[in-house]
Amino acid sequence: MFANMQAQVISPFNKLEIKDTGTSYSFIVSGHFHGASTNISSFPASSLQANIDTLNALHPSFLMSLGDLFLDVNDTYLQHYQKSLFDKLKMPLFNSVGNHDLANGNMYEKIFGKEYFYFTVQSELFIVLNTEESNGSIKSEQLEMFQKALSQITEKKIKNVFIFSHRPIWSENSDKYKNLFEGNTRSALSTNFDSDIKPLLKSIPKNVNTFWCSGSMGAAAPASFFYDKDAETNVVFMQTALRDLPRDAALLVNVNNGAVTFNGISFTGQKLDPVETYNMDYWSKTVAPEQQFNYRMLPYLTLLMLHHQYFWIGFGSALILLLIFSIIRKRWKRKK
Repeated sequence: MFANMQAQVISPFNKLEIKDTGTSYSFIVSGHFHGASTNISSFPASSLQANIDTLNALHPSFLMSLGDLFLDVNDTYLQHYQKSLFDKLKMPLFNSVGNHDLANGNMYEKIFGKEYFYFTVQSELFIVLNTEESNGSIKSEQLEMFQKALSQITEKKIKNVFIFSHRPIWSENSDKYKNLFEGNTRSALSTNFDSDIKPLLKSIPKNVNTFWCSGSMGAAAPASFFYDKDAETNVVFMQTALRDLPRDAALLVNVNNGAVTFNGISFTGQKLDPVETYNMDYWSKTVAPEQQFNYRMLPYLTLLMLHHQYFWIGFGSALILLLIFSIIRKRWKRKK
């Protein structure tokens, strides 16, 4: 069955528990903790490692990773993450899994447990989704979990709902958002967001604030934040992620007697505007700084390409196609 972590909200990564917070508390959110796609060091993003003391000093109740915590999950990554991140964090860490977290079959779930769950803290409900399962659709047991979680709103007098996912599945079939997050992992076919999830979001009482935070953003994004309150669903849709770039930042969420405010935490010292200003208008008018090509990186990039499974999948597929073409051509010549 799906996991309700309410009894003990304990991190599967560093075994720390969310402690009694009182009515005022904060938590930190960001995605893509492995940083750049070229980071094959088996360590987390350098910008994240450089700011662990900063995050600890804020004394948040927990840290939520929005997927792609790892570039891969194997013994080397687990050892390096344990000593460079998990052991150094003074708050519990949770993760809404991304495609890289699940690249090594079911190893992630075997080590860290269920990939979707929910819990409450004070007047807030937190729902953590796996948007890699069912090709981006929330179905079967996970949909049942989502419905069960939302049933807590009346029972526990919830004031704010936070939904965490890696993919912004709310953007995939939307004319409003569809061109914003190019380069993201997307569903091969459409998801059930419009048919099954959107009606559930609309059913949330209007006096309850709902925030959906996702963490799949390409390196070409103009900022580390996206913020938009959608009039149709009454949900604030957000994105935030690290890419080992000058724009790297995390989202600090403050809750004070049920009132929610947001602050950005720059990981590089860059000046940040209020999170709410990184809206549709900002994203439509702002172009990400162009990354200069460095020819000295060619040997490294070539090595990276040769180590990537997709290269060998493509190479093998090309060989098979050439072989088939060669066989067909020979048979055609014989018939002549």
